[in-house]
Amino acid sequence: MSASLGQARADYLEKSRNFSFLALMALCLFAAFWFVPRSVDGFQIMSLQEDVFIQGGNPSWIPVTSALGLAFFLPFIGFFYLRNTMAFDEIVGVDQLIASSATGNARYLIGKFLSGILLLYTFAATVVIGSFFMTLWHFPGQFLSIYAFISPYMFILASVPFCVAVAVLFGSVRFLRGAVGSVIYVIGLFVMLTLPMEIENSGVLLRSLDLTAMSSLMETVSRTAYEQTGQTINSVMFIGGYGPDSDFQPTLNLVFNGLNYNTVDFTVIGTMLLISIGLIILSVQLYGLTKILPDKVHRRKREKQLNITPTAGHTGKPAYKAVAPSNRPIWLHGIVTELKLMLKGQSFIWYLISITGIVLSLFLGMNIVQVYILPLLMLWFVNIFSRLGSREHSHDILTIIATIPGGKLKQIIYAWIAGIIVALILALPVMVRLSVLGQFIGVLAVLAGIIFLPSFAMFLGEFTKTNRVFEMIFIIMTYAIVNGASVVMYMGYPELSSFYQAGAYLIVGVLLGVISVYWRQSRVYS
Repeated sequence: MSASLGQARADYLEKSRNFSFLALMALCLFAAFWFVPRSVDGFQIMSLQEDVFIQGGNPSWIPVTSALGLAFFLPFIGFFYLRNTMAFDEIVGVDQLIASSATGNARYLIGKFLSGILLLYTFAATVVIGSFFMTLWHFPGQFLSIYAFISPYMFILASVPFCVAVAVLFGSVRFLRGAVGSVIYVIGLFVMLTLPMEIENSGVLLRSLDLTAMSSLMETVSRTAYEQTGQTINSVMFIGGYGPDSDFQPTLNLVFNGLNYNTVDFTVIGTMLLISIGLIILSVQLYGLTKILPDKVHRRKREKQLNITPTAGHTGKPAYKAVAPSNRPIWLHGIVTELKLMLKGQSFIWYLISITGIVLSLFLGMNIVQVYILPLLMLWFVNIFSRLGSREHSHDILTIIATIPGGKLKQIIYAWIAGIIVALILALPVMVRLSVLGQFIGVLAVLAGIIFLPSFAMFLGEFTKTNRVFEMIFIIMTYAIVNGASVVMYMGYPELSSFYQAGAYLIVGVLLGVISVYWRQSRVYS
C-alpha cells in the first residue's frame, strides 16, 4: 500500500505543477460564481417549479445549485483530465520502470486511482469554498448551518471515485484512449443520466450507474421540498435560455435546511463506491493484457510519422521515402505550417467543444454570446494563443531559425498571421450577426479584439519567453469580462461597445505586434 500512496503522491504533485491544473482551478473559481441561481437577460441558472416557489430567494439555494453543477460538469472535466495519464507514462517510459520493479500493475493503477480522487476532490473543494463566499456575498447577514451547506455535496463523495475509476479503466485499454473511447463515454454518461429520471421509481442499481449522481441528487431535492412544503417539484431546469413568465406568481419560499437523505440514498452511495473498486480490479487485468498484445496500429503511425515505407524493407529498395516539396507559395506554406504547430496535439474532445462553441455563437442570443460564449471560447484557446512568441524560446530553436536568411522575421510574422486567423475563425459568427443587425461599432470592437488578442499573446511570449504569463493574465481578464469589467472588454460588449475603446484596442494590438516583430528581428541568437 505504501507503494501506491507514493505513486499517488508523486502523480498528484506532478499534475499540480502543470498549467492545466492551475487553469482548472481558475475554472472552478469561475464556476463558484456561475453556479448562483439567477435570471439575467433571459439566461437562467436552476429553476424549480417557478409558478410555486420563489426562485433563489435565500442562501440555501446556492449549495444546491453548486452541487448540481459539480455533479454535471466534474465527470466531463475529470474524465478527460485523467484519462491519458497512463498513455503519457508510456511515452516517457515510466511503464517500463514499473514493469521492472516491485510496484506492479495493481499498485500502479491504485496509485493512479488515489491521485485522481485527490485531484478531483481538490477541484470540488475549490467550488465548495467559492460557493460559501458566494452565500456571504449575495445574502449578507443570512447564515446557513454547516449541515445545510454541506449536505447537497454528499453524492459528490461517491461520484468522484466512480468517475476516476472509469477514467482509469479507459486509460488501461488502448483502443479506448482516443476518439472511440470519448464517444462511448459521452453516450454512456448521458444515457445513464437520463434513464433514472425517465423511469418512475428507478431502483438502486440504475441510480448507482449514473456517474453524475444528478438523478439521485434531484430525487433527494424533490423529496426534501415535499417534506418541507407539501408541494412536489414537477418542473426542474438547471441551465436554460428563458426567464420566469410574468404571469407566474410564486408564493412559497423554499428553504433547504439540509437535504433529507434516506436508506436508499446511502445504499446508492455505497454501491457506487463498490462499483468503483470493481472497475479498478478490472482495469488491472485489462492493463496487463493490453501490454502483452502487439500494438500494430501505433507502430504504423510511428512509421508514417517518420516517412518510413513498410514494403521496402525486404526488396532492397530504400527504406525511406522522400517527401515531395510543396507547390504552395512560400508565405502560404509558412502560415499553414504555423497553424499546424499551434493546433498540434489537441484531442478529439477539444475540437468537439471548440466546434460546439462556434455553433452556439450562431444560434444563442447575442447578449449571451458576447457576455459568455465568445469570451469563454477565446479562453478555451488560451493554450493555442499562448504559444505565440514563446514556443520558439521554450524549444530553443531560434538559433536554428536565425541561420536561415530572413528566417526570424518570416517566422514571427507567419505566427502572428496564424494567430489572427484562429481568432477570426472563432469570432466570425459574431461579426456576421452584428453586421446583419447593423451594429458596426460592435463589428469594429470584435475586429479590434481579433488583432489585439494574438498580438498581446505574442508580445508577452516574446518578452517573457514563456507562455505562463499570458495564460494567467488572460484567465484573469476573462473572469473580469464575465463579471462586467468594461475596461478589459477587448471584443466589445452588448450596449457598451465604444468606438474609442475599440479603436484603442486595435491600435494597441497593432503596436504590440510590430514591437514583437522588431524585437525578434533585432536580437542576436547564437
